[in-house]
Amino acid sequence: MSTQNILILLLALVVLAAVSAVAGLIGYNVAREAGSPVSTAISRGSFVFFSVMTLFIALLAVLVPAMT
Repeated sequence: MSTQNILILLLALVVLAAVSAVAGLIGYNVAREAGSPVSTAISRGSFVFFSVMTLFIALLAVLVPAMT
């Protein structure tokens, strides 16, 4: 794998982490609007973040070998 491919993969991971963070913030806000306490809303937002990030990593695990 060339350096350019590694940098593109790293950039993709950073972008997907940012998208996951936005999804986590949305999950936090939905929990707060539903009346959950802050600690419960944080745990729900982090659950959403890690779920979306796991989905993206699994997607990359399928796509990267297909591209090389």
